[in-house]
Amino acid sequence: MHTLKELLAHGYRARAANDPAESRAAFFEAVREASLEADRPSLAEALCGLAQAERDIGALGPASHQYANAAVLYREIGPPARLAYALRHEADVLREMCRPADAEPLYLEAETIYRQLGGQAVLDLANTLRGLALVNESTGNMDQSKTLWNEARKLYADCNVEAGVSECDKNLSQLSK
Repeated sequence: MHTLKELLAHGYRARAANDPAESRAAFFEAVREASLEADRPSLAEALCGLAQAERDIGALGPASHQYANAAVLYREIGPPARLAYALRHEADVLREMCRPADAEPLYLEAETIYRQLGGQAVLDLANTLRGLALVNESTGNMDQSKTLWNEARKLYADCNVEAGVSECDKNLSQLSK
């Protein structure tokens, strides 16, 4: 029998080793163990880990469900940064499932939280604005998409994330055609 801490660590190691099945198994067991122990912070963390493992194997429906469950817990126990993380990742999954109307309010809530957190969440805010720009693009709101891509680009540049800057430039170039 592994401790909850060991199960979480094993799940993260398996994910880093690109072993989604092992990661999923470890996080699934961590969810079970955290539930049995009534350890809500660890349960929320394990749900996010399980969600990412589900996403890694292409199980987007279950991934969305696990992120939503984690968000419910983080709304009750905090911290706000973890709530925003769960919301943004659920929104990413919903966007990947071609459900922009469901994704947008989650992105907007995550954006609000990240803006309130300020400097400690700049990269997270950039990633959220990226997703929100893609949602706006998919729904035909090109002006808003451009605004979001421009802000995300600035934030990525501030964080020295060249891949983010490049993606923003590419999308802005396409929107200008």
